[in-house]
Amino acid sequence: MGFKDYQSIAELIHSLTQIDVVIFQTDGTPAVRVQENTLPAFQRLSELREILARTRRLQTNDFLTFIDSAQLTYLAVVLPSFSIGGTVILGPFLTTILSTNEINHIMVTNNSTVSERTQLTQLYQSLPVLAENQVTDLASLTINLFAKPLTPINSKVKLSHRQFHEKSFTTVNAEHRQQIEANYVNEDKITNAIASGDENKVHELNATVTKIFDSFSNRIPGNPLRSAKNICFVFNTVCRIAAHKGGVHPFYLNDISEKYALLIERQSTLQGLHQLVTDMTHEYCQLVISVSTAGYSPMIKQTADYILLNLGHPIALSQIAESIGTNPSYLSRKFKQETGMTITDYINFRRISVAKQYLVTPKLAITDIALMSGFNDLNYFIRVFKKVVGETPSQFRRKTTGSAIEK
Repeated sequence: MGFKDYQSIAELIHSLTQIDVVIFQTDGTPAVRVQENTLPAFQRLSELREILARTRRLQTNDFLTFIDSAQLTYLAVVLPSFSIGGTVILGPFLTTILSTNEINHIMVTNNSTVSERTQLTQLYQSLPVLAENQVTDLASLTINLFAKPLTPINSKVKLSHRQFHEKSFTTVNAEHRQQIEANYVNEDKITNAIASGDENKVHELNATVTKIFDSFSNRIPGNPLRSAKNICFVFNTVCRIAAHKGGVHPFYLNDISEKYALLIERQSTLQGLHQLVTDMTHEYCQLVISVSTAGYSPMIKQTADYILLNLGHPIALSQIAESIGTNPSYLSRKFKQETGMTITDYINFRRISVAKQYLVTPKLAITDIALMSGFNDLNYFIRVFKKVVGETPSQFRRKTTGSAIEK
């Protein structure tokens, strides 16, 4: 088989499984790539040489699985000797759904900061989860597909039997006009609720969203799931626009929008889509609550966005001023006027908000939490935490979890 055959088979596997496929030649050079998931820069597969070396020792019809330090799983299959040789690597995918505690542990193990947590979490949420028998089936499918070139298929012939009922245009309008008008009213209500970060209102209106979906379920006759997915895609865009209107930076919106686009397409039931929409509205609303810069002047918006995007790394006033093209003293004065906080206090406030989320995880040491939140000095972290929250990190943890991990 040649590269053209390899490409066709890789595309077929990806289409069926939504798992990325890369084919390496015997010298380790990638020959074919069919990839959809972009790994964060800090989580590129660093063990590639080890995987390729181990596959060279495999026999035909053998496979191996590899789980990296972030619990991302890869499947490797050696190509048949009669072909041009090489290795097929499928992944990443997951073999278990990771809890918040497990993600926090992974972040600590990989020395990752809060700035990188969002990227990794969204990657986890977008990946398929395979049971052990499914991994074996995937290996079997891959081995058999690469055993010989694909056989071309003829154009499909579609047979259908439909009954058409004539209705006048006037009758259709009379039946649906009221529903359509109600849908647009409800859409405006939920977008306004997201834009204002009103969680209670979003929760209250989520039931109406399900009704909107049901009213459009026959837009593609005979395929309500496809109809619902299309409406979900539209609603994802509506939520993204609402959150942007609410002052959320496009960086955050791009990540969450892409994540839900993948989750929508991979969903296989209407009930699952309904749950996705509920999760989507709440997550966009939470984004407005946590990172919105609405109400600030353009310069202060840029400043707040810079801080939020670099929260896990050292941030200096001079760096911020240079990045937005202004004078540090002027920026400092204007920031205090608009927010009521100094830039340092704002940075610390945001970092402490993140630290509080980590502290509810009993297994994480307070020292690790300080580093992950952007504090390089434990004593300074404790002082700032007490100033912002009114109690030490240990006291906060004992109150919320009953645990007291100090180191």
